[in-house]
Amino acid sequence: MSYRPDESNAQLYAEGAWLQGAIVTGVLYGVVIVLSTMCWRALWPRARSHGTGYKMNRFLLCYVAFLFAVGTIYVAFNSQITQMGFIDNRLYPGGPSAYEEATSSPPLNTAFVVSDWCADLLMIWRCTVVYKDTRIYHIIVGLGSLLFLGTLITGTLWLVIVSTPAQSVSGWMSFSLLFPYLCFSLAINIFISLLTVIRLLYHRHRITKVLGSGHGTMYASFAAIIIESAAIYSICSLLYLVPYTLNSSISYAFMQLLGEAQVVAPLLIIYRIALGKAWTTRSTTLMDENSIQLRRPSDLPKPPQAAPLNVEVSFHQETARDESIRSPKVPYPMEYTEDYANETDVFGRAV
Repeated sequence: MSYRPDESNAQLYAEGAWLQGAIVTGVLYGVVIVLSTMCWRALWPRARSHGTGYKMNRFLLCYVAFLFAVGTIYVAFNSQITQMGFIDNRLYPGGPSAYEEATSSPPLNTAFVVSDWCADLLMIWRCTVVYKDTRIYHIIVGLGSLLFLGTLITGTLWLVIVSTPAQSVSGWMSFSLLFPYLCFSLAINIFISLLTVIRLLYHRHRITKVLGSGHGTMYASFAAIIIESAAIYSICSLLYLVPYTLNSSISYAFMQLLGEAQVVAPLLIIYRIALGKAWTTRSTTLMDENSIQLRRPSDLPKPPQAAPLNVEVSFHQETARDESIRSPKVPYPMEYTEDYANETDVFGRAV
């Protein structure tokens, strides 16, 4: 006796992709919790103090809290729609896979797009910080603004169209619009990451040429951070886009992972910033443990003022008799007379 449902192998494979994607998404949400906690612990002491850059630390603290809220909303509604497809509407025509593809969740879609906007905005901001002291700084700012504006337009259009009653039940319309939006966002992420890495490697080359090979390794570590953080989002995007173009059901799993990957990538960068290992607008080198930090004289810590030293000096007069010089001995005894008492020796002392 077989308990296998009366469905085709393609339907079962698609349902397994949806369910496994939801499970792995929950695992990535655990990573989001850990990274958010690490960022809060690193940023909170700096945000409370009024030292250099405390306003930026407070902004990053709010940014991490917002990312955590968006990631929580995404995983909550993704779990809800998975339950609706596999339990509440199990007898939907075509099975849970058809229900998942045809059903649109406005909070889920909104959290997905907002997390993508946050990730792109952070990468563009980091790129402008790296190019702060260059002649093409304004070009980078303008280019980044245009790219982010394109992401805002395409993401908003996708949200508006999939939220309309006529299109909310059309899985083909939802996924066909999601594909060009993700392609555009992926192109922005890769392009901005390459600009940032090229700038850092250029500084590494200059430092290595002047000071030697041992002084340029700090730029390689920061470039690795940028590459790894961008690769999390880029790889997940490719894992969704490539199977989708091949009309493979495995794309359903990677599409769910993409929502949490967009939160993990900026959290990794913020954590490095919170540790002081990132490029800042006030430095021309990396803020690393082994790097040389160039600061303005106003930013240098002032030495503590010494308290006035009161010294009391007193002199005491002490009279001591010098026993090293003795009067010459006389060969015969002398009687003490008044005339002898008034006599003095050659040194002027009374005898």
